[in-house]
Amino acid sequence: MSYRVDSVPWPLRPAYLAVTWLCGTFFYLYCWICRVTSHVSIEGPGNPDLSQHAIFCLWHESWWSYFVVFLPYRSPHAMMSHPAAYMRPAHVMFRLMGASQVVLGSSGEEGRRAANQVAHLVVEGCSTTISPDGPYGPARVLKKGVLHIAVQSGVPIVPLTIRSSRFIRLRTWDDKKFPIPFSRITVTVQEPIVVESWNLDEAGARIVRTLSASR
Repeated sequence: MSYRVDSVPWPLRPAYLAVTWLCGTFFYLYCWICRVTSHVSIEGPGNPDLSQHAIFCLWHESWWSYFVVFLPYRSPHAMMSHPAAYMRPAHVMFRLMGASQVVLGSSGEEGRRAANQVAHLVVEGCSTTISPDGPYGPARVLKKGVLHIAVQSGVPIVPLTIRSSRFIRLRTWDDKKFPIPFSRITVTVQEPIVVESWNLDEAGARIVRTLSASR
């Protein structure tokens, strides 16, 4: 039986919380080691300030490089994440990085409610980061959630591409990349994309072109 982070049975919950906290802390330390041993450079054409108020987006394959680069958060962040029980180590990671709130939601009606909640937090001053092809793919195919949050909040989308000179690639649906310590990590911050209700298709196509061209 599969559980959500908020529905793990009480008899299992103490062990579940302990194990997921240890896993999340381990992942945080792995990212910290990568961060302090690697050379990270940030380039344009967009604003290279990663503390800017924005809706950052990147393909799902780049999440672990993202953790390394953004550790710790330099400005308030609210994150939306899948509610499956196995995702709690990632939620611990977000918290250790300084995220002010982790909103549970993935798809369907719950996903829409979560997107609305994140949009509200963005209006209040939080930034957020979304992989438009997550959480189950297909890889590098945009879903509408990031556009919805941008329209609801009025905050632009800033695409990010992150490249590491040394990494391990997992043969998962997204070809997830894990950077290795002592790497050169390059973050390309793209020009912001303003999304309105009338240019959703155009904005979505531009996001895909920008993220795909810079891989």
